[in-house]
Amino acid sequence: MTPRDEVGSLERPVLSNFPDRPLVLPLLLALLAAAGCVETPPPARPPAPPESQTAAAIRRERAYLVSPLDGYAQALDPARRERLARAFEAMAATGSVAPARQAAVELLGADPNLPPAKVLAAQADFAEGNYQAVVVRLLAVGDAQPNYTASQLVLGRAAELAGDLPLAYAAYRAVAARSAKAFERTGELHARALQIVGDRLQAALQSSRPDRLAEAERDLGLLQAWGPSELPTLDGARALAVARGDAKAELDAVKGLAARQAGDRALIERRADLEMAVGDPSVGLKLVQDLADRHPGDPQLQEKLRLAKFRWRLSLLPADVRELADKPDLTRADLSVLLYWLVPEVRYARATAGRIAVDILDQPHREEIAHVVNLGLLDVDANLHRFSPEAPARRGVALRGLARLLTGFGKQVSCAEAAGGAAAAACDLAMQCGLVAAEDGCLPSETLSGPEAIEWIHRSLLLLGGGA
Repeated sequence: MTPRDEVGSLERPVLSNFPDRPLVLPLLLALLAAAGCVETPPPARPPAPPESQTAAAIRRERAYLVSPLDGYAQALDPARRERLARAFEAMAATGSVAPARQAAVELLGADPNLPPAKVLAAQADFAEGNYQAVVVRLLAVGDAQPNYTASQLVLGRAAELAGDLPLAYAAYRAVAARSAKAFERTGELHARALQIVGDRLQAALQSSRPDRLAEAERDLGLLQAWGPSELPTLDGARALAVARGDAKAELDAVKGLAARQAGDRALIERRADLEMAVGDPSVGLKLVQDLADRHPGDPQLQEKLRLAKFRWRLSLLPADVRELADKPDLTRADLSVLLYWLVPEVRYARATAGRIAVDILDQPHREEIAHVVNLGLLDVDANLHRFSPEAPARRGVALRGLARLLTGFGKQVSCAEAAGGAAAAACDLAMQCGLVAAEDGCLPSETLSGPEAIEWIHRSLLLLGGGA
C-alpha cells in the first residue's frame, strides 16, 4: 500500500459520515471564507464624565440667566462692564460658578451697592440651588429698578422654584414687555397668582391679628394692579370694604361682581340696598322693581320694593333732611323734621292748636318743628314753653308721636284699635302694630338713630296706606 493509499484509507471513514460529499466541501469553504471576512469590533469608549449639578442647572435654566448687564439702565464704566460680561460668559460656557463668584466678590468689595454685581452673585446662588439667597439679594434691586431684566428674570425663577408664585409673577410681570420668557411665564402664572393672593387676603380678614386690615389692603393693592376686574380682586375688595364698614367701597365691588355674575339674585339685591343707602336710589329702585316683576309671588321682594320706593322718595328731599337718615343719634329737632317731610298726612295737615315754643326761633327748621308741635305729635313743656330742640330724641318720645299719628291721622288702623286706640300705652301700641319687635322691647329711654326713625316712620306709613 502506497502513502497515498494510506491517506486515502484514513480519509474514507471520516468522509463517509457525510452522505453527499460533493455538496459538503463547497459549504465548508464558504463558511471558512465568511469567517475570515468578519471584522473585530472596536473597543468601547469610556463613559463621559458626569455633568456637574451647577452646569446642569445653568443649562436647564439658561432662559432665566442672561447677562447681568441686560436691562441695567444706569451708567457703568467700561472696565467693570467688561469684567461682568466675561465672568458671566465663563459661567454660562463652563458651568462653573467660580469665575462669577470671584468677580462678584471683587466688584462688591469696591462698591457694595453695585446692582449688576449683585445679580451676578445671585445667578451663582441660583446655579447652586440656593433660591432663598437669590430672593434676599435681589428684592431691593427689583424695588429700586423694576425694569431691570436680568435681575427680575432670575428673581422670578428663584421665587417660582421656592414656591412663592405671587413674588415670581410680580417679577416676571415687571419685565414682561422686555423679555419673551418673562411674558410667557406672566401669562402662565396669572390666574394662580391672583387666586393665591385673593385667598391670602380673605385669610387675613378672618384672623384676629391687629394688622389684618393693613395686610389685606396691601394684598388688595396687588390684585387691583394685576387684574382690577378679576373675581379674586372684586371678592377681596368687597370683603375688605365689609370689614371696614365702607358701604361705598362695597357698592363699587358689588357692581363689578354683579356685572360678571348677572344672574346672581343675592348680588342684585345687595347692590339695590347699597344704591339706596349710599348710591343712586333710582338705580336701586329699578333693580328691585325688575326682580319683583320676575318673581311676582315673592313677599320678601314686595316688601323690599315698598322700602325701595320709600327710600327713593327720601332721596328727593332737601339734602339736609336726607342727611338725618344716617345720623347715629337724632335730636328732638331732627325727629320733628323727619316727621314733617316723610309723612304727607303731617305735612299737609292743618294745625289747630297754638302751642308756643320759645327756644326754636333760632332753629333752621323752626317752621317744621312748630308744625309738628302744633299737631300734637311732640310735646312742649307747658310751663316753660320750651321744646328743647337740641336734646336727644328718645325712643319713647318717638313711639309716642307715632302712636298719636296712627290713632289721629288717616284711616282707622286696626292694630291701633286692637291695642286700645288713643288711650293705649305707646309701647303696647308700637308692639301691637309691629313698629318694634316684642323681643327687642321699646327701650323708651334709649336714644334714637336716623335709620331706626326711618324704619319706624316707613312702617307707620304702610299702616296708614301711604308707604307702598
